[in-house]
Amino acid sequence: MIIKTIPANRYARAMMFSGMIFLSGFYSSTAWSINNQVEANLPASDSSSSSQLIPYGFFNGDVGGAVAAAWISKGFVQEQASTVANVWFGSEGAYQLFVSNNNIQLPFSDRLFVDSVFMYSNWEEVDSYQNGNPSFPNEIAGSNDSDEDNSVSATGEDLFGYISLRYLLPMGDGRGDPIHTFKLSDGLLMPGFEAGGGPWNPLKSGRTTLELRPFYRDQDFESDDTGEPFRNKTSGVKFILEYDNTDWYNNPTRGSRQELTIARDWGALDESPTWTSIQFRHTQFFNLGDTKKARQRVLALDFWTSDLPTWNSSHTDNTGREVFHRAPLFEGSTLGGLLRQRAYANDRFHDRSAINYSIEYRYTPRWNPMTELPVINKLYIPWWQWVAFVEVGRVADNWSVSDLHKDMKVSLGGGIRAMVSGLVIRVDAGVSDEGGEIQMFFNHPF
Repeated sequence: MIIKTIPANRYARAMMFSGMIFLSGFYSSTAWSINNQVEANLPASDSSSSSQLIPYGFFNGDVGGAVAAAWISKGFVQEQASTVANVWFGSEGAYQLFVSNNNIQLPFSDRLFVDSVFMYSNWEEVDSYQNGNPSFPNEIAGSNDSDEDNSVSATGEDLFGYISLRYLLPMGDGRGDPIHTFKLSDGLLMPGFEAGGGPWNPLKSGRTTLELRPFYRDQDFESDDTGEPFRNKTSGVKFILEYDNTDWYNNPTRGSRQELTIARDWGALDESPTWTSIQFRHTQFFNLGDTKKARQRVLALDFWTSDLPTWNSSHTDNTGREVFHRAPLFEGSTLGGLLRQRAYANDRFHDRSAINYSIEYRYTPRWNPMTELPVINKLYIPWWQWVAFVEVGRVADNWSVSDLHKDMKVSLGGGIRAMVSGLVIRVDAGVSDEGGEIQMFFNHPF
């Protein structure tokens, strides 16, 4: 699902939608629940627990004027635990509610942690890149060669939620205290407080986690033109194995991270077919050192691929309709938006398989004007960062090395990032053959 974009206000729309999810912290880092971050240059009370209420507003052509507020707290339930709530209301009738509780350590097991996320959105106008646009009767919406206008404009609701259970294996740097304390100096990791970054060996360096994540999502839309319903509904479980051998999960400078995710919907919901997806990700970080003008320079590489082996299997339902075992467009092999192919609209491309390569150069200058700007200097912003990035990838109707490396999409761009009260926020701008997008979000994309 994306906010409908037209060239005149494409950037305002992208910033509004991405900004809402950024403020709510929609995608938590998978490693956050086993970390505690302490800033050495702040009083202990400031670095161990905090609470902020952030009112804000925005305007664009679809939502109109909107009022909003985000509430963020850390350290009240448990030192490493956090709660985030976000709400906004638009003058045209759209609104969104979000709440998450993260990093809760369960009392009966010091190695088991739980996160929960809930979000409800009511959109007055959205674009969904799925079949149904009468102007493109012979084209598959969202495919690699599809037209950027091949989407369906609709009004509807989006309900999403999950509960995540994560277990830290007692090996490598996870052998000792399950909650690792990262001590920082002006926002950067101090030597001796790393949680990995050594030679690749899960038994000796880094931390390995097993995650079980039951999920549910229901997009219920109606075409603005024909009144035809468009419903994407799914409920299942994700099984995630992650080996994080980076020095610091929040802003890595060296090491690597691998993640294998298997998602399965067994068709428990009447409107949802069964489907299975398999995804693998590898990231690598190289510390290029500091200079007279730079506190830190990092080269970051990312490889991601996805496949749905159930894509071509099907069954016949009670009405005689053939139902394929495929994931909704917001799950599975999808490119475009906040994390991959950032110069394209959210969920712009989706098919059975996908591949994506990303490279970023992250430069943290010693000069920090954030401490001198009115209002902004009330927040704790110890550093900001300049980023240049290139992404190459595509989707295809089968997982084939040759097919996935033909006619690839390219996103080229740059961004500004900053650590705000212990959280990395980012604003990335990218250009592509379809124009460009601005993405605001929470955490590095990898």
